[in-house]
Amino acid sequence: MTPVRPKRWCVRAVSVAGDPLRLTCNDRPLEDKTGSISPVEYLLISVASCFALSCRMALEERQLAVDSLAVIVRGSKALDMPSRLGSIDIEVELPNGLGRDADAIVRRAKLLCTVTNTLAQALKLEVQVRTG
Repeated sequence: MTPVRPKRWCVRAVSVAGDPLRLTCNDRPLEDKTGSISPVEYLLISVASCFALSCRMALEERQLAVDSLAVIVRGSKALDMPSRLGSIDIEVELPNGLGRDADAIVRRAKLLCTVTNTLAQALKLEVQVRTG
């Protein structure tokens, strides 16, 4: 019997100085997926976008000019119920030559990123039913 492998998604946000973020979902440009983006992909897009913009803010705070950076976010579905993501992993690609600044930038971005900070904390989620 083969082990069950969780469903996986991968979103990449590339930030080139002065340009809007370029996003891909599972190696396809976001523009090619219009109409077929899943809710989970939207969640991961939010994580990647927010973290990339937070990295940009951290770079600006340190007055460091970087032409481009990338944030890769991988989500894996939990194998048990209720249906949810079991993990979200974030990888940040920064150019060479930043030395210790690279770690400091990512630590600062982690503090600045509203989306990842929200997901990392227990939050109150209520569902209400309204009829007629």
